[in-house]
Amino acid sequence: MTHDASLFAPRRATIVEPAGPLFAPPPPPRSRGATIEFAVLGSSSSGNGSVLRVRDGGHRRQILIDAGLSPKMTKGRMAALGFDFEETDEILFTHFDQDHAKEGWGRVGRTGGIAFRCARAHRPRAIARGYPAESIHDFDPDRGAFALGPVRVSPCVNPHDDGGTIAFRLETPAGTLGFATDLGRVSGELVAAMRGADILAIESNYDPRMQLESARPAMLKDRIMGGSGHLSNEECLDAVRAIAAHAEPAHVVLLHLSRECNCPDLVRGRWRAALPRLEPRLVIARPFEAVGPIALASPEPAA
Repeated sequence: MTHDASLFAPRRATIVEPAGPLFAPPPPPRSRGATIEFAVLGSSSSGNGSVLRVRDGGHRRQILIDAGLSPKMTKGRMAALGFDFEETDEILFTHFDQDHAKEGWGRVGRTGGIAFRCARAHRPRAIARGYPAESIHDFDPDRGAFALGPVRVSPCVNPHDDGGTIAFRLETPAGTLGFATDLGRVSGELVAAMRGADILAIESNYDPRMQLESARPAMLKDRIMGGSGHLSNEECLDAVRAIAAHAEPAHVVLLHLSRECNCPDLVRGRWRAALPRLEPRLVIARPFEAVGPIALASPEPAA
């Protein structure tokens, strides 16, 4: 059975600038000698997880972003990159789909002293997934940024299926990470939230032609491409072009590539043609192995 491709064409709304400046408190001051390290432990429909480690003098913070890999796998991949899982302070959740929040983390929350941080609207989903209520610390994205030690976290709500997803801007004394995945479409608010990030991690899920020609059911294609599912390679490029218009990121990390409907070589070729200045800074996350860490450091004090 063939399908009319127009039925599944992604609804690519133009990225519109916000209607006026978005208020945000000033970012944390850069601190000499401060460092951050960011790594993607795995990224695909099989499981998503990343880690950010911040060091600023005697202060440190280690944050996982999503827990779509099992605790055992997460610990192993972190150890291979030189991260100690036991130093983890919390997990920030973008949302609670299975590939971003496995059930097995409930026991870690009860015994490991790790805080689970999620949007207030996602709290019922976290509890349904087996996460203990006493370990869940929710936040209201409408109230703006909040602090996690030396890290200032600014959440941004985005469309994704029926529950939405949260993108994060994490500002530290050594630089800023912008993290956005599972995006139905890109808003002006998201562009504003990601601008100025030193490391930009963003979804590039599928190639439209590969999606249309795949054997996936029509309902799944419509869900992914219909404006509340995932970003295509072209939509990702449009978003990064808008984000980088005023200040280019030092590193761009592409997340959540479909194993069936995308190809890293195809993606890199598109970037080489469309954004040749940024293509050398591109890191493509992998489904079954970690990539990174990407490190940034503020200058050391003069001797």
